[in-house]
Amino acid sequence: MHVLDQIAHENAWSRRGTGGKVFLTFGLMGTALGGSPPFAAILVLVATLLLARLSALVPMRIFLGVLAVPLGFLATGLPVLALSVGWQGGPVLLWSAAGATDAMLLGVRSLATLSAMLLLSMTTPPMRLISLGQRVGLSPVFVDLAMLTYRLLFVLSDVALSGFRSQSFRLGYQGWRTSLRSLSLLVAGLLGRTMHQAQRLETGLAARGHTGALPVLTSLPKTRPLEWIGAVTLPGGIFWASRDLAAIWTGHG
Repeated sequence: MHVLDQIAHENAWSRRGTGGKVFLTFGLMGTALGGSPPFAAILVLVATLLLARLSALVPMRIFLGVLAVPLGFLATGLPVLALSVGWQGGPVLLWSAAGATDAMLLGVRSLATLSAMLLLSMTTPPMRLISLGQRVGLSPVFVDLAMLTYRLLFVLSDVALSGFRSQSFRLGYQGWRTSLRSLSLLVAGLLGRTMHQAQRLETGLAARGHTGALPVLTSLPKTRPLEWIGAVTLPGGIFWASRDLAAIWTGHG
């Protein structure tokens, strides 16, 4: 968590306008979902990776590492669309070409939209996103909830890291059974510690006369005209390029 937050504050896009980056992100996501499949999603994925590495200067190893987490869920869930279990004198595993095509399209679109969202989260400090949401009229309840969740995530990560180190020093991860036992104890302990920290936070807010609102005092950089132009033209260019590629592919087919 601390590494990701540091990258969000120190990358080359950290001083760009928050509104322009949000517009670019949703534009890329909309293009990946509404453009000609699978070309639109592939182009969005490539463009996002290039922007993260060459323009925002985000470490690609960390970017791909974070992207690999949802990729694991996709790898385990998408094969269900292409495989089915039947009965032909016994249980058989059936393969569907149409299902495999659907799984491929869904996987590419998911990766493209996730990478676009990850580009926003790794180039924009979360407090600026929260402040932007407050300015555009987001409900104060959601703003306060986002702020508290943001705070508790850091508390949870610190507690998890300290617990893991403590267990490692005691050889708690030597062997499969020992590792599983240590991990279960760590997760169980995190629940109690998290509830305790949440209660302390609630008590602290009440002691300070909390009235139900947490005002956000964050200065938002203004989006420059060139940034708005890029936020509009890039998704639009990818959308029309995907249509042309789909037409060429259909013509050859």
